Amino acid sequence: VLTFALAIGTNAAMFGLVTRLMLAAPPGIHDADRVAHVRLRFVDEGGSGFVASTTSYPSFRALRALNSVFAAVAAIKGDTMIVGRSPDVSQIAVLGASGEYFAALGATPALGRFYGAGEDDPPSGSSVIVLSHSYWRRTFGGDRAVLGRQLVVDDQPFTIVGVAQRGFNGDELAAVDVFMPLSASLRKHGGDWASDRNLNLVSLVIRLRDGVTATAARQIASSALREQMLAPGRLRPPAVELEPIVPGSASRESPQARIAIWLAAVSLIVLLIATANVGTLLSLRSAKRRREVAIRIAMGAGRRHLARQLLIESVLLAAIGAALGLLLSRWMSDLVRVTLMPTLASAETFVDRRVLAASIAAACVAGVLAGFAPLMQAGRTDIAAQLRSGSGPGASGRLAFQTTLVSVQVALSTLLLVGAALFVRSLQRVQSQDLGFSTTNLLYVTLDFRGYVAGVERDVSYYEALQRVRALPSVSRATVVQGIPFGPHNIPPISVPGLAWPPLGYQLPIMYGATPEYLDMMGATLVGGRLLTPRDSRAAPQVVLINETMARTAWPGQSALGKCVRVGFAVFPPVTDGNPAEGMPCREVVGVVRDSRARSLRPERNEDRIMQYYVPFDQLPDVPRPDPSQVMGLMVRVRGDADVAAALVQRTIQSTSAVPVFARTHRYQDLIDPQLRSWRLGAALFSAFSMLALGIAAVGLFGVVSYVVTQRTQEIGVRLALGGSSERITRLIIGDALRMASVGLAVGVLSALVAGPLVATMLFQTSPREPASIAIAGVTLLVATIAAAAWPAWRAGRVNPMVALRSDG
Repeated sequence: VLTFALAIGTNAAMFGLVTRLMLAAPPGIHDADRVAHVRLRFVDEGGSGFVASTTSYPSFRALRALNSVFAAVAAIKGDTMIVGRSPDVSQIAVLGASGEYFAALGATPALGRFYGAGEDDPPSGSSVIVLSHSYWRRTFGGDRAVLGRQLVVDDQPFTIVGVAQRGFNGDELAAVDVFMPLSASLRKHGGDWASDRNLNLVSLVIRLRDGVTATAARQIASSALREQMLAPGRLRPPAVELEPIVPGSASRESPQARIAIWLAAVSLIVLLIATANVGTLLSLRSAKRRREVAIRIAMGAGRRHLARQLLIESVLLAAIGAALGLLLSRWMSDLVRVTLMPTLASAETFVDRRVLAASIAAACVAGVLAGFAPLMQAGRTDIAAQLRSGSGPGASGRLAFQTTLVSVQVALSTLLLVGAALFVRSLQRVQSQDLGFSTTNLLYVTLDFRGYVAGVERDVSYYEALQRVRALPSVSRATVVQGIPFGPHNIPPISVPGLAWPPLGYQLPIMYGATPEYLDMMGATLVGGRLLTPRDSRAAPQVVLINETMARTAWPGQSALGKCVRVGFAVFPPVTDGNPAEGMPCREVVGVVRDSRARSLRPERNEDRIMQYYVPFDQLPDVPRPDPSQVMGLMVRVRGDADVAAALVQRTIQSTSAVPVFARTHRYQDLIDPQLRSWRLGAALFSAFSMLALGIAAVGLFGVVSYVVTQRTQEIGVRLALGGSSERITRLIIGDALRMASVGLAVGVLSALVAGPLVATMLFQTSPREPASIAIAGVTLLVATIAAAAWPAWRAGRVNPMVALRSDG
């Protein structure tokens, strides 16, 4: 029962995960086949391009006007905001959504009402909100009198008008605490966001009208946006793509989805191992019931009646195991979600209907398959022989079936062990690679202001927070930043005199606003020239520091020092031909630093040739927006425990700030960890499943070896009576177990070599046929085999010869 519970529980958990990621629409959406996300595909004259998931509010208006094609069009923007008034404020996940959003999804409220289009008029909208069901239960205890109460969000009171249905988090799988009118959520962006065609703030969700095909809708929408969105530079006007909200082939390409598919396959392998294991145990049990079965047949029981009895027994065991497994699956799925997929919202229902149906089917199939083992033995029972003896003939010739089942378990366990070793080694290698900087004891701090704070006032708040943070004894260095690797960064226009810039196939270089402290904390290694110094002020000559890739790309075979680089917008809005940076003043290249990673842990695509440059913070080019701010955050290097220091930094900023603020304090490693998630997910769950499979296989091996020892008691007694030693008997039994496992080990290794290339794309700098990983799996299996056979072997070595010789076998 425990074996079935573990196997069916893991299958239920993994199938539930795959269902949520790839098979089912987000909960609470009606007629989801008619709902889609809008994506914009930009293509340049060379045929390359990219797909954008955000656009401007005027583009939303252009599509909303196509009411003959779309039943509803909604604009959304996710954000985090602060709730409360005291320094001990908390943070909530907010989805700003236009008034058509709930109609586009076909959602219904659980309590109260949703807001409508009339409450979402730019620029500020109405101060009403809808709570998610989980936030309502968590914060208000499920109080139905919550309607009409006020919640202070970003220092502004909002009236609660409704509560969403259980499990409804909008069009995505991430958790949402509060839904508010899009216009209200964008108040901090000032008043011109609704008319700015170049401000790509919102994502779009549409519902097709009945009878309108997705192909026709794409064509009409693309035509409507052709004049609305003239892309700058060499990019053509975008083509509209409609991505179904029900996950499909596109979702299967994400690293987490591919890992989830493989883990579902792995859980099925665990179920096969468990089925073979139970079949082994039942067949061993039936061997002890041979005389009972013979008597039943002799008394007139038909073989069909006997088969029905044995199948009912095995299916009943599987059903009890499935019931326990479903209880276990909820705990396992929550554990996987919290530790490895923290952005995935919690499942509100205990067991999904698909998961329940799959678990029942798995229990029935596994029970029937496991029941075949004793059934085959019962069908071969020699009635006369069984009735003449107490326990039947010796062990020879009767264990071939059980040995085969054990070999199957060992082979499948070997396959999983090799997979676990490959993922663990991939994780070790991706974590140990040189990023060009160290994240140890490094914090990144951003400030969420309650209300609209921008421009000089925002920057002043950051500089005041910087001074207070620097005074803390646990802080060794701190600085303001604009743009950081693996975080927000700035990519303004850039021009190199005499060159077409950037070269075709290269992206625009990434710019970082850098202080000397920033370069020191990021471990910038000088290759040539000099680093930035405090003397590089706004009044000093403008300079720039570039990385090796930019030096090689812009001036191949030459020294980059002393060369000219122009950065920023000389003309705004940008024109469709020419480079907006060409009218900017020259910045002298004063130094070249070693390359570092900027966006991805994988060196594929152009990640290994990303150009980066550093501009003195006081010399940053002006941002082409009204009331702009330059500071994006604080970088802080701390001493001692980073988590303790982060909490102290947060409390210090929030309790002493002149304006109400929430300090979001992250360990810098937290910015990188999401990219590690697929490898961590693979390593953790492959390892867990392989250990589970190995344990199940060890139980089967233990049962067979124990049975063999029992059947060979007389033989062992004779060996001991003729002078054999206990140690030799022990080695004999363990050797038999190793020979039994070696067949499965060989098959498993061969299967791993054949299947290895299928997982190659999910590994990092690791061959799917790496000898070390295969060796680790083999050694682990042999150790488990010895451990499983140790107790029966020890018991065999201590058989009393006189007792063994008097037994009838």
